[in-house]
Amino acid sequence: MRRRAGLTQAAIGRALGVDRTLISRLERGDHRVGIRIRFGVAAVLGAELRMTAYVNSGPLIRDAAQARIVEWILAVIDRRCRRTVEAAIPGLDRRSIDLRLDGPSRTVVCEVETRVGSLEEIIRELHAKRDALRSSLGAGPRADLPIHAVLVLPRTRHHQAILREHPRTIQAAFPMRPDAAAAALRDVAAPWSGDGILWVRATARGGAAARARVGSGPSGGEPLIHSAGPRPHRLEA
Repeated sequence: MRRRAGLTQAAIGRALGVDRTLISRLERGDHRVGIRIRFGVAAVLGAELRMTAYVNSGPLIRDAAQARIVEWILAVIDRRCRRTVEAAIPGLDRRSIDLRLDGPSRTVVCEVETRVGSLEEIIRELHAKRDALRSSLGAGPRADLPIHAVLVLPRTRHHQAILREHPRTIQAAFPMRPDAAAAALRDVAAPWSGDGILWVRATARGGAAARARVGSGPSGGEPLIHSAGPRPHRLEA
């Protein structure tokens, strides 16, 4: 990032009032560089730096609404897919994919966002996770299979407003129609035409909750994944 910004280590050091060697140590991965310096360098470069604490006792459910959506998706996807919840991605930041589906001819990564803050950040993160996953496959048996990405969103006024404001961005990033994405998740033989958005219907039930609609539910009741949601390529600017 520093090089793309056209800045030297000395320039970053001067901006923070520290010696250039400290910036050099940071770039070499020296874990002893303090957190204040790290956040300062990020601010100078216009980057967003996050710090996350991880427990050692196994995964915890942090977002109940997100967990319910994942649970419903798991209930209706093609049983021929191998499912991995919170699938780890190799790397130093311990990122994970909300749901990884490995079918006979492709891999699908699903990211559930209960409320989108920055659309551009979501798209970058989703693509970065897919690229990291592809790199991790190496020369394994699934290395040549395509990897598709699905962004799962509750159908709220907030999210629909984002689509109305950014229709061309949505079309470029997620060209697959929502109903086609839903059909492809239900049947591994269905074709994929790129990445897609999958809509779930948000409802109130004892507080924050979500109701997904896709096909029919596990008990034969109300269908789960709502495949007839807004189509980004049909939205007008």
